[in-house]
Amino acid sequence: MNNYAPVLIPTLNRHVHFKRCVESLSACTYANETDLFIFLDYPLKDNHWEGYELTKAYLPSIKGFKTVNITEREKNYGAVDNSFKSMKYVFERYDKIIFSEDDNLFSSDFLSFINKGLDIYKDREDIFSINGYNYPIVIPENYQNDIYIWCGFSAWGCGTWKKKWEKVDWHYSGLKAFLENKQNLKKLNGIRENFAPKLQRIIKTGYVPGDTLICYHQFINNMFSVFPVISRVRNTGLDGSGVHCDAIKSDIYEKQKIYTGSDSYNLPHDIKPNKEINRILKKHFSISLKSKVKTAVKLLLMKTGFYHFSK
Repeated sequence: MNNYAPVLIPTLNRHVHFKRCVESLSACTYANETDLFIFLDYPLKDNHWEGYELTKAYLPSIKGFKTVNITEREKNYGAVDNSFKSMKYVFERYDKIIFSEDDNLFSSDFLSFINKGLDIYKDREDIFSINGYNYPIVIPENYQNDIYIWCGFSAWGCGTWKKKWEKVDWHYSGLKAFLENKQNLKKLNGIRENFAPKLQRIIKTGYVPGDTLICYHQFINNMFSVFPVISRVRNTGLDGSGVHCDAIKSDIYEKQKIYTGSDSYNLPHDIKPNKEINRILKKHFSISLKSKVKTAVKLLLMKTGFYHFSK
């Protein structure tokens, strides 16, 4: 393998998380063969400035990569636009990419794992991405593969291809009609119960989390993402410092086990979804009865025209 995907990390002011993320990435095998792209957003609030200045001061010291490419925004783009426009910039120069949020820590084989996956599955039209993160679930002991595929997606360290990324409808056309179809919802809830409320939130607010819309894209196109059985990423950002997640009391993510073995594992090209793992993931993402009722009421209001839409 001699054509390594570039890594993109958008950031703003979480200097402690960001520094740990970059240093962890630089310790990965093949980091010295990897082009790193960092897009530093501009502060929006007064409390962004201290962390922003510390992050900015750290940037010139970054080493261990083939190249380090830094873009400092001259105005605030916000987390979503900074990420999406950064992706567009990198895809104008490369046909594949590895994306990471700024609060991840990596196994030493993270880059090897993602790059192998990008090579092996590039021609499988039903594979959208290679994810380095695996959810805190218990994989059945009799499961023999090092990976599984699932109709889900995680932005906590993932690789994808330009030709597949550009097919995503970021304007979510047809989403309202999709949610009004009972068969669609039945099938969707059979995969992940908390997904319909996330899609409703897009319609309600117009705010488009990339991972949610990618999951929707995968669902309507019968696509999957590759996940490792043992995570190659540990996320440290569920401490209230980010914009997408509130702080949680559990340390299930902060102390999650990540892979420590060699990179001699097998990634079978013809891998299929596993029913037992699908069942485990459905349970992991189950929602309460109260949430199910609220979702059902919103769907009814949507059909009768009493639900407010952003567009």
